[in-house]
Amino acid sequence: MGQKACCICCLLLLLAAPIIIFALSFVTHKPRLYIEDFYIPALNNSTDLSNTTRLNTFIFIDLKLENVMPFNGLRYDDVNLTFFYGSNRSLAVANHTVSGFYQGLRKTAHKRAVVRTHGLPWEVAFAEVSGGETVSFRVDLATAVKLRRCGVYTKRKTMALGADVRVDSSGEETNKKTIRLIN
Repeated sequence: MGQKACCICCLLLLLAAPIIIFALSFVTHKPRLYIEDFYIPALNNSTDLSNTTRLNTFIFIDLKLENVMPFNGLRYDDVNLTFFYGSNRSLAVANHTVSGFYQGLRKTAHKRAVVRTHGLPWEVAFAEVSGGETVSFRVDLATAVKLRRCGVYTKRKTMALGADVRVDSSGEETNKKTIRLIN
């Protein structure tokens, strides 16, 4: 009788584990997206740099994407980045698209990009940072994400996030911490 009870307990545990894992796969969290690094060489007015640095009108960005879900993978569609001069979104100065990708369970992805700018008033921006002020940029991100749950993809959920980035005379963001993109 004791051996039969032990077998029943083992069988119940074996049946309960997949049911619990399946139920936990329905607990979802949005991925966390951050700007790890943001650098504009044209705004770097260090004395040891020549005027050729101002000709480098690119934005260097390191985007960090965290999947915080332990039981679900993520399939990103193309990630569209739009950069604005100033925080009011009136002057779009750059666009970039990161190709879609899969992100595994509890994985972190870094997407680094060099983005060519257009229409940014460089003289005004350089004058502001040279005068000790900071310049504001807005980064907007738009994509769609599908969850991979128990080997099957769910329908797409769109995401539209953004963050303001302040840049100083070093050409780097003033906030040395990572900047989280939010709704």
